[in-house]
This record gives sequence, C-alpha cells and structure tokens, in this order.
Amino acid sequence: MALRDIFRREKRASSFGFTYPNVYVDEAGRMGRLFPDINSGVIVDETSTLSVPGIWRAVTLISDAIGGLPFHAYRGEEYVDPQPNLLIKPVPTETRIETVSAMVASLIIHGNYVAILGEPGANGYPDSIYPVAVQRVQVRREEGRLVYRIEERDYTADEVLHIKGFSMPGDMVGYGILSAQRQAIGGAVAVNTYAQRYFDGGAQPTGIIYSANPDLTQEEAELLKAQWLRQYGGTKRTPAVLNESTKFQQLSDNAKDAQLLETRQFSLTEIANMIGLPAYYLNAPNSSRTYSNVSEENLQLVRWSLLPWIQRCEQSVTELLPRGQFAKMNVDALLRPDTKTRYEAHKIALDGGFLTVDEVRELENREPLAEEPTPDPDPVPAEVVATPLEEDEGLESEGNDGD
Repeated sequence: MALRDIFRREKRASSFGFTYPNVYVDEAGRMGRLFPDINSGVIVDETSTLSVPGIWRAVTLISDAIGGLPFHAYRGEEYVDPQPNLLIKPVPTETRIETVSAMVASLIIHGNYVAILGEPGANGYPDSIYPVAVQRVQVRREEGRLVYRIEERDYTADEVLHIKGFSMPGDMVGYGILSAQRQAIGGAVAVNTYAQRYFDGGAQPTGIIYSANPDLTQEEAELLKAQWLRQYGGTKRTPAVLNESTKFQQLSDNAKDAQLLETRQFSLTEIANMIGLPAYYLNAPNSSRTYSNVSEENLQLVRWSLLPWIQRCEQSVTELLPRGQFAKMNVDALLRPDTKTRYEAHKIALDGGFLTVDEVRELENREPLAEEPTPDPDPVPAEVVATPLEEDEGLESEGNDGD
C-alpha cells in the first residue's frame, strides 16, 4: 500500500468534522468555551481564568507590552512609505494597541487568534481585519484544505487570518493555557474562591452551638442556627445573650494554619511557569531580580517571554503584505538602557569615529545641530576688491580723457 494512499484516507476522514484531544468542543461545536471534569471541582473558562489575579497580571503585562510596540512594514532595510493601513489601524473600530493586545491575549489563553480579512485595498491586499472570538469558530479539513465555519458561514483559509500558538505537527489549532493547563488553572481558581469564602466565614465553621435539649429535632436545630445567624452573623459584633440550655463554642482558625497564604503564593510560581514569565514580575516568593541593570532584565523579558508571540504575529501579518515586504515590531524601546549607560556608549562611538554628533542626536530623538556657515580663512577687504562693472567704468573714463 502506497504511503500517499494512507494520507488520502486521513484527509477524507478529517473532512467529517473537527476533533482535537486538548480542546474542548461544546454541544454547539465551539472550541474552548469551558472545560468540564476539573479535579478541583470548579468551572474553568475564559472569565474564571482571568479572575485569578496572577493570571490577569501575566496576560495583561505580555499583551499590552507587545500591543504598544511600533509595528511597521519594510522592504529589505527600507521603511515602506506610505505604510499599509493593515499595520496602522488593522481594525477600523479599534486602536492598534487594542487590536494587537487582544491578539496576543487570545493566543496566550486560547492558543489561537482568528479574524476575517477585510476588502482588498489599492495594492490588492487586505486593508483591515475583523476579529472573531475563537468560541464562535469551527475548523475542519476538507480534501486537505482548512475550512472555517463562523456564524453559519464557511470561509476558506485565504479569507481568514489564523494565528496559532504552540501546536504539534498536523494540528489544525494551537494549544492555549485554557486547554493545556486547565487543571492547574482550576487549582488557582479554587484557591482564589476559597480565599474569598474564608473571610466570609464560608470556608470553615466559626463555632459550634450546643443545646442541652436531648430531644432537639432537626427542625429546631435549623431554627436555632437561623436565629443565631440573623442576630450575630456577618459583620455584627453585638454581645450574645444565651440561656442555660444553650452554649456557643468558638472555633479558632487563621489563614496561616490553613496554609492559605502559602498556597496562594505557590500558585503565583505555577502561573509564572505556565505563561513563561519571570516569577518576580508576579511577586512570587523566593524570586529575585538577578540582573545588574534594567536593560539586561528587559532583554531577558523580550527574549524569552515576548519574542515568541511577537514572531508569530509578525510572520502571520507578513503573509497579508505584498511580496517583498515584511512586518516587524520594534522592540528597541523596551531594550533602551538608562541615561548614564546610553551616554557612555555614545561617547565611545564618538571617540571611535564610527558615529557623528548628529547620528547620536538622532538616536536620542533630537534634531540635528544647525549648520553654521564656514568662515573664509583669508578674507579680502571689500574696498580693494574691484567688481567687473567698476573696472569697465574705469576704462571708459581713461578713454574719454584721452580723446
């Protein structure tokens, strides 16, 4: 049996629908809406994931840092002028930072970013995109081609911008933390929920009410509890008045004994590892800044936390530009050293002669120095310089005198 026949059968089989082991598809065929069977007993979806403070901080830090970078088109080393509208304002109703930030956030959380391409511009390439929530997208393969079903309509891969996160060979969609790390996220959500209930008294009973009545029924016990909560529950601090047949014993409890603080701090370390961010950005315990200056710290952030997402966005958008052009984000602003370090480097460049003063000023976003006229090294006094007109007049006078 030929190898090509095996692949043909796989293509025909995959055309029946979209199945993916690590992406939950609900009854409507939408991917990544929510995930059941979480061991911690909580619901894990986009909303509950972002409700965890550590995850919110990590996702917004990375997405907003990338969203604020300059995004331009180049041809070789030359800046394309005018710039494609796709890079100036990709979504007509949003600013660029809003669009790019949401793009990266969707990649981190869902592992995918999907947008419908707008109408072609004057250059024959799309001028805009229209983002779609990944929960509304179904993906399938028909005869070796990807087909995207959005709002009861099918789109070919040429009509859609689909950026994938980490994926395995042959996968139609990417992995996001919501699918690949759902159990760890469920643990973080459960800890966050427990902490909220702890301060409301819902995590552990605050005390025990004893009744001396040996014939106390369940209904009477519930009534006694309800009366106690109505009188002394919540934030009320009024004194309790009890008869001889009733006694209240307070149960001592604190967050340290319950290891609540340690659990929440360890959760920050797990989140940092999950998203690929240095733990000290989340104030995780036992994490410290080991770099000597800010520029080295930012270099590590860009290299290991931002660059993978930046390159995915750059290469996907480059596919929508004319041949020979490529999209590139400028990370120089994030790598900019402090003033003292920059000026020391400028001095070395000036002393070495491979940069001029104006080139250094351009690096500092300053205007070039005004050029002053160069003085004549050996000026001639004006009174001794004869103009051609004066010489002609002098000759005429001599001629008239001779006549």
